[in-house]
Amino acid sequence: MTPIVDNRKPHEFRKYRLKPSIKRIWFYRTAPHSTISHICEIAPARTRNPGDAPVEETGLGNREFNTRHQEWTGYDFAYRILSVYLIEEPLLLKDLIGKYGLNSAPRGLVYLPTAIFEQISWHRQRKIWQAGSIYHD
Repeated sequence: MTPIVDNRKPHEFRKYRLKPSIKRIWFYRTAPHSTISHICEIAPARTRNPGDAPVEETGLGNREFNTRHQEWTGYDFAYRILSVYLIEEPLLLKDLIGKYGLNSAPRGLVYLPTAIFEQISWHRQRKIWQAGSIYHD
């Protein structure tokens, strides 16, 4: 998560295309954090099909994505991160399971339960940065 928060990793790379209606990724941090702590607004997927323009080379993972580095096999979708928000009161794993109905810690793609979306106003959380500017406390 740190490279995204620090704006050193400007894309989230996935092996699958998210639904076009998905505008944000809520990131779950594994142990010892075990929380959903950050929300990132994303742009639509960029692909690396023949004829597609490459993503800019600056940033962690961008060159590997463009050159199809062997360790990036299957990571065919790049989502530009437009902004990063810190959730003021991170969502604890025990609440994700007990209060919001998840069966276990989120892994891979898990759609956000409606109750979380209704309870947490993502745009009222602490904005860390957005594309084109950096916010500092």
